[in-house]
Amino acid sequence: MPEDNPADEDVLHRAAIDRSVRLPVLFFFTSAAAWLAVSVVLGFIQSMKLHSPGFLDFPCLHFLQYGRSNPAFMGALVYGWAIQAGLGVCIWLMARLCRAEIKNPITLIVAGHFWNIGVLLGVLGIFTGHSTSIEWLAFPKAVWPILFVAYSLVVVWLFTLFQRRKPGEVYISVLYILGACLWFPWIYLTANVFIHVLPGSPIAKAATSAWYLGSMTYLVLAPMALASAYYFIPKILGRPIYSSYLSTLGFWGLAIVGGWTGIQKFMGGPLPAWMPAVSGAAVIFAIIPVCAIAVNHHMTLRGQHKLIESSPTMRFTAVGAAAFTFYCVFSALNAFYPLGALTQLSQTTMAFQLLAVYGFFSMCMFGAIYFIVPRLVGCEWVSGRRIRFHFWFSTYGMISLVAVHFLGGLWQSHAYAQFDVPLENAISAGRPYAIGASVAWVFIIASNVMFLYHLSLMVFRLGRKSEQPAMIGHADHTG
Repeated sequence: MPEDNPADEDVLHRAAIDRSVRLPVLFFFTSAAAWLAVSVVLGFIQSMKLHSPGFLDFPCLHFLQYGRSNPAFMGALVYGWAIQAGLGVCIWLMARLCRAEIKNPITLIVAGHFWNIGVLLGVLGIFTGHSTSIEWLAFPKAVWPILFVAYSLVVVWLFTLFQRRKPGEVYISVLYILGACLWFPWIYLTANVFIHVLPGSPIAKAATSAWYLGSMTYLVLAPMALASAYYFIPKILGRPIYSSYLSTLGFWGLAIVGGWTGIQKFMGGPLPAWMPAVSGAAVIFAIIPVCAIAVNHHMTLRGQHKLIESSPTMRFTAVGAAAFTFYCVFSALNAFYPLGALTQLSQTTMAFQLLAVYGFFSMCMFGAIYFIVPRLVGCEWVSGRRIRFHFWFSTYGMISLVAVHFLGGLWQSHAYAQFDVPLENAISAGRPYAIGASVAWVFIIASNVMFLYHLSLMVFRLGRKSEQPAMIGHADHTG
C-alpha cells in the first residue's frame, strides 16, 4: 500500500480550513465592499459640497449637506468598510496560521449582522441630525454599545481559535491580529466612556477624540494591514521573512508608541503643553518601528520585485506598505510646530486620514481579498484587466486626493493667517483644490464600483474555472 503524501494531506487540510471559514469571511468581505461603495459616493458628495454647496440641493436631500455627509462618509469608510474588511482577512489568516478549522461560524455571522446594524443606525443617525460631531465618533451615542458587543464576539472567537492552534511557532501576523483584537475594544470603550458617559470638559473630550483617532490608526488599522502584508509577501515569494528580529522590533515599537499619538494636532491649543509634546514625540519615535518594517519587507522582496508587476496581491500590498511609510513620515514632520501650525485647521487633516485609511489600509486589504476569495469559492477572478483597472484608478485617485488636500490645506492655512483680509478669501483659496478632489473622487468611485461588481461575480461563483490565477502583468490573457 503506498504511503500517504504529506504534501497532499497539507493541501487537503488547507482546503478544509478554507471551507470552514467560507461563510463568515465572504460575509465580511461583501458587507465591507458594499459599505465601501456607499462611502466613496458620500466622499464625492461631501467633496462637491465644499466648492458647490448647491450640489444636490433638493428639499428631499437636505440631509446631504456637508455637515452630515462628511461624518457619514468617514463613519461608513472606517466602520463599514475598514473594520469589516480587516476582520474578514484576520479570520482567514488566523485559521490558516493556527491550522485549525472553525467549529461555529454562526457566531461570527451573527456578530457581523449586529455590526452592520450598528453602522447602518449610525449613518442614518448622522443623516437625521443626531451626530455627536466628534471626528470618527460621530455615530449617535446609542450605537457604540452595539458595535462594541459585536466586535467583542469576534475577538472571543479569534482567541478561542488561537488556543486551539497546532503546536508550533507563533507567527508575526498572529501577533498583529491578536494586538488589533485586544486594542480596539480598549480604545473604543475608553473613548466612548470618557466622551459620552463620564462628565468632563469639552477640551478633555476633544483630546480624547484626538487620542482615539491616532490610536485607531497605529493600533488597529495598521496591525490588521501589517498582518496581511507579513503573510502574503513571503507566501507569494516562497521564502521566509528576512528578519524575525526586525519583525519583533516593528510590532513592539508600534505597541509602545501607538497609544501616545494623536494629541499632537492640538499643539499650541488650550491643553497642558506636555500632552501635545509627548504625543508629537511618540509620532516621531514611531519612525523607528516603521523603518524596521519597511526594511524587512524590502529585504524580503530583494531580487523578486518583478512579482509586483504580475501579482495583484503583491502590487496592492506594495503600494499599501509604501503609503504607510509615507503616512508615518508625514505625521512625524507634522509634529514639528512650523509645519503643524499650518495643518491643524485645514484640508490637510483629510489628506492624512485618506492616506492612512485608503492609501495604506485599503490597498493592503484589496491585495488580501484578491488572494483569499478564489480559495473560498473554488474559481478564479474573471478578469486581470478589471483588477488592473481597479488598481490604477484607485492608486491615481488616492494620490490625487492626498496631494490636492495636502497642498490645498497649506494654501488655505496661509490664507487664514492673513488676519487683515476677509475670511471669505481663505475659503475661496481652497476652492480650486476642492474641485480637484471632486475629480479624483470620480476615479475612486469608478474603481470601487468595478471592485464590487467583480467581487459579486466571485461570490456567486461566476469566475473562471481555471487553476491559473488572474494576473495583471504582461502574462495576463483574461478579458
